[in-house]
Amino acid sequence: MSVRDKKFKTVIYDLMNGAYNLDECEIEESKVVEDEFAEGKYCEPLYAQMLAAYERLCNRLHEPSGEDKDVEIIISSLLDIGRYQSMKMFDYGAFFAKKENNQ
Repeated sequence: MSVRDKKFKTVIYDLMNGAYNLDECEIEESKVVEDEFAEGKYCEPLYAQMLAAYERLCNRLHEPSGEDKDVEIIISSLLDIGRYQSMKMFDYGAFFAKKENNQ
């Protein structure tokens, strides 16, 4: 599988986001790629802050379900933007690494 292959990039992205239970499935790239949401990692406290803010906002809006449609759209859209940018950055990194190696 090529590093430019969408499936490969998705595996890397999902590994970084903790989408796999590595006790149940073995993924070779997990030896290199870290779950950035794991305890003590950079994204863990940011995600916890986001969840706490989300709960406070829903409480202020008196949303009985604990979910607000507009806030869900904002979060989903930001996550989709981040995913898209991550995939593009991966492509740019592969391009520039190849270019640097050819010089």
